[in-house]
Amino acid sequence: MQYDIIFIGGGLNYAGAVIAQKAGLKCLLIEKSLDHLGGTCLHEGCIPSKHLLYHGKLLVDTRHPVFGNCKVSLDLHTLQDQKEEILKQTTSVIRKQLEKAGVDLAEGEGLVTSPNTVECDGRRFTGKNVVLGTGSSPYIPQGVEFDGRRIITSNEALSLRELPERIAIVGGGPVALEFASFFAACGLTPHVFIRREQILPKSHPLMRENLTKLLSSIGVTFHPSVKIVSAYKTADGVRLQTNKGIFDFDLLLVATGRRPNTDVVACNDIKADRAIETNEHFETDLPGHYAIGDCNGKLKLAHAARAQALYVVKRILGHNPSVLRLRNIPRFIETLPVPYAQVGLTRQELEESGADFNESIFKLSGITISKTYGATKGAIILYADKKGYLLGGELLCPHAPDIIGTIAQCLEAGLKTSALKNVVFPHPTISEAIGRCVMHLD
Repeated sequence: MQYDIIFIGGGLNYAGAVIAQKAGLKCLLIEKSLDHLGGTCLHEGCIPSKHLLYHGKLLVDTRHPVFGNCKVSLDLHTLQDQKEEILKQTTSVIRKQLEKAGVDLAEGEGLVTSPNTVECDGRRFTGKNVVLGTGSSPYIPQGVEFDGRRIITSNEALSLRELPERIAIVGGGPVALEFASFFAACGLTPHVFIRREQILPKSHPLMRENLTKLLSSIGVTFHPSVKIVSAYKTADGVRLQTNKGIFDFDLLLVATGRRPNTDVVACNDIKADRAIETNEHFETDLPGHYAIGDCNGKLKLAHAARAQALYVVKRILGHNPSVLRLRNIPRFIETLPVPYAQVGLTRQELEESGADFNESIFKLSGITISKTYGATKGAIILYADKKGYLLGGELLCPHAPDIIGTIAQCLEAGLKTSALKNVVFPHPTISEAIGRCVMHLD
């Protein structure tokens, strides 16, 4: 049977398949395991990690003096059972959505072997269009002897039912910082080894400095400018050999980024080196063949993958949507005790481009509610050009992942800062800090 669209990968690709099928196109979705519908985000990414971090935040909150000497701990077995039930239910819902829409499902490893031709475990399918959404996998640096037990990635960390006494994390990005937050919330002292001098090198210096202080305040220990020479299992733990000495731990979490899955490309018509190469419309060099989400290496975020899948389907349907501006898609890190979020251009990007811009910094210590939230080290930073158009923003504050949407809306709408100046934000909330910040953006 020939399909209008063959989707390979059942992550956020599924959203595109449902929409396309409902619009009258005949669609096939191929996924290695139909029990993994929803992809990395649902099973080994943002959904389970946020489940753990939500409960980790409750632990951090109980350390407040108003709780006295209250000793609270997590029942990891119960927490993991809850998580597994959530994932099982959500996977079932996704499958029902696909089946109700009429999308054909095939289980197995899909490969693009020639133009418009996909093979899956001995079966051959043809499609007018092919959309690749095969995601990414944890990257293991050279010299690190991954075994999945003592030396693990985020995949295994999300299913831990017992915590070690001594834990190390290699990496300084979102995954490393979120797990460091969770382990610290549980009462451990996670040691985070980073190659650079500071975490989040592209963020504003104030954000880096204050986020480091906040993480340190709950028990995270940072080791900057460290190069891992080797990491291997020992008789009773893990040994790290670095340029700054030898360290022994019970468990090592490798959080050094993710690598796009490109094995789906089994022909020479599609370029796939470190990632599957696409243009601004997420189309490869082979017409009618697209790559969305992590596998194209553009922006490794679930909501970005969903947006790309829907954008591609709209183009196939002939709707000619506006080009998706990835820079205006918010990104965030659910760090404890306070999360960080960013959208648009950063100060570093603006300086590197030679842009003439204004910057406004509002420290949360300037609003009383920050004391209740324990967020006096938080801040709102906004950037605008000399004509008053908003360029970007960074937030280090409670509810940052939710509040950043306000900035993203302004960027996508091409609004001037004057529009935000006219907004009356509710009091007392963290969001009113945006109003205070924009007043100084001249």
